[in-house]
Order: sequence, then C-alpha cells, then structure tokens
Amino acid sequence: MQKITHNILISQLFLLLTTLFSTTANAVPTDGEAFDNWTVRCEQSEGRESCFIFQNLVLQNGGDSILHVAVGYLPGNKKEAVILVSMPLGISLPLGANIKIDEQEPTKFEIERCETSGCRGGFRLKDDMLQSFRMGKTAMVTFYDGHRKAIEMPLSLIGFSAGIDALEL
Repeated sequence: MQKITHNILISQLFLLLTTLFSTTANAVPTDGEAFDNWTVRCEQSEGRESCFIFQNLVLQNGGDSILHVAVGYLPGNKKEAVILVSMPLGISLPLGANIKIDEQEPTKFEIERCETSGCRGGFRLKDDMLQSFRMGKTAMVTFYDGHRKAIEMPLSLIGFSAGIDALEL
C-alpha cells in the first residue's frame, strides 16, 4: 500500500512539473506585460503578431513624450534584434544621434525620418551590443536640438534582459 501511494505521489509530482515547464516554455509575452522599466507591446501585421519591448520617457510637466525606445525582433527572425528610437520634432538631423551603454563607446545612428509624431532612427543590434544592453545598467541616448546643443536622455536597462528573453520564446 505504501509503495502504491509513493508511486501515485511521484506520478502526480511529475505531471505537475511537466505542466509547469511546458506552460513556461510556451509562454508568450502579453501586450502590456511589464519587465521593470520595459513594457511589452504586441501588434498585428499581415496576419501575424509581432511583439517588442519599449520604454517611454515623458516630460514631468504635461506628459509629452521626449524619447521612445523600442527593441524587438524582425518578424520570423528571432536572431536579429532591432532598435527604433523616436525623438521630438525640432532636433538637428545632420548630426544624427547616438546611444552609449554605461562606459562603452557610443554607437552613432542616423535619424531616418521625421513625421508629425516625432523623428525616428534605428539600427540592427549586433550580438555584442545586444549583450551590452542585457548586462548594462543605463543607456544614454544623445541627440541635438536646433542649435546643435547635445540633449542627453538616460534610459534605464533594468528589466531589459528579462523583457528581451520573453520575446525570444
């Protein structure tokens, strides 16, 4: 009797662990899910759902967005991460922008276009830079105002690693 009870207990434990691990392994990030300072956003495009993580910096007075940074993977390619940085209108376009993680050298990128909602630039994240985002504490995004004065915006990387990991599932 004791051996049967022991076997049933082991079977139930195995079933519970199998269920937990399969649920975790197949978990998909949900729209609005937060990973500390990063939030998941999912959108439908051409019948497929695409998710990315983002952080939005806003002015304390008025709540206007000053910087929006989104990182995700190209549809159908979980190996190639991209970053899109949205900045306010009225910035100097020829100087571009750059992003610096902790004490590393900055990576310069072009501001590709401006629309009514702001100016955007982005680039593909090479493995070493993606790793720097994962391991870093702060990224400094620098762009220039109309008088070519540098505007530096700190971006917290707390939660980035967990957020990007969730997108890889």
